[in-house]
Amino acid sequence: MKLRERIKGMGIAWFSFNLATSAIILSSFALGAVTRTPALIALARILAYINTAAFAAIAAAFFVKLALVGRQAAQMVKDPVRGPFVTVISIAIMLLALDWSIVLHNPWVAAGFFYTGMALHTILFIATTYYLLMHPSIEVHRMNPGWYMPPVGNILVPYIGALLASKGIPVSMSLMGIYLGTGLISWIALFAIWLYRSIFHHPPPGSMVPLIWINLAPPSVAALSYEAMMGLGPLAYHKLVAAITRAHLAACMHLLNALYYSVYYTFWGLAGLLFALIIVVTLAYATRGRMEFAESWWAFVFPVAAYSISTIHLYMHVREAWLLYYAAFLYALTWLLYLITTFYSIYHAYRAAKANQG
Repeated sequence: MKLRERIKGMGIAWFSFNLATSAIILSSFALGAVTRTPALIALARILAYINTAAFAAIAAAFFVKLALVGRQAAQMVKDPVRGPFVTVISIAIMLLALDWSIVLHNPWVAAGFFYTGMALHTILFIATTYYLLMHPSIEVHRMNPGWYMPPVGNILVPYIGALLASKGIPVSMSLMGIYLGTGLISWIALFAIWLYRSIFHHPPPGSMVPLIWINLAPPSVAALSYEAMMGLGPLAYHKLVAAITRAHLAACMHLLNALYYSVYYTFWGLAGLLFALIIVVTLAYATRGRMEFAESWWAFVFPVAAYSISTIHLYMHVREAWLLYYAAFLYALTWLLYLITTFYSIYHAYRAAKANQG
């Protein structure tokens, strides 16, 4: 009976563990590949298998929860604050596709996760957006960067799709374009609302500060998605550069660089400025003792990892040494935030269980 009650009270934040772990896996593999560090690549592969098993266990428990309280769980999608965060489930599934495609080199298993996650995310994106549009009265101060989750998932779709297409998986690039367009424009609109809410209304409570870090995710992922959609990933880019150099087509080289950097710097550069601002805001809350633990702390991990991977890709194009050191710093910060959040999650779960026993 006690286990039954625990499953009934299970939150979707459990899937944040899978999302955060995939972020650690992908950033470990990216940094390991570019620095030629076998230990990081091996760590990424081990964690990929562990994360897949953990996801299977969490998903099984969540299916049981839906069977027990399905109607109640469905109501959460309608909530203007928590509703958009439900897409953490579909994003976690799609990140497993990246784990299996990039780290474990099995594009067909990856395709299964990708199409499952994409289908679920499409449903959740439409549902959460619909309920936000149809809600009778949403106050602007209730807006938080957690609303970015559905657009982030949409922006992620073309990145994964283009990678799978390069490995022989049938993927429609036109369909990927729909996800990129809707995700990017939705994020830009919500970003404007967040700036308005932040400037003209009271600052958010300390428990919501980690959600501010989600601001790093959309521009970081957008840069990677545009790179993949244009077929200008680091390896393909350098092959094309070599071919242009052999043909002595300097004008083409200039156009290629102008196309790539104008797109990549637009998004990666925004993430850089936001990162500095977010650090200052977070330190301000922490030094004032207003950073109480909440499930939202899992929002620390994925955005920093995405920014780290985006920085690694830029380094592989321009070969400026400071970018690699910066990416390594972001990777270390990702691990620090991951370990702190895991520790506090276990600690507070233990205290809650002890309180219930008492």
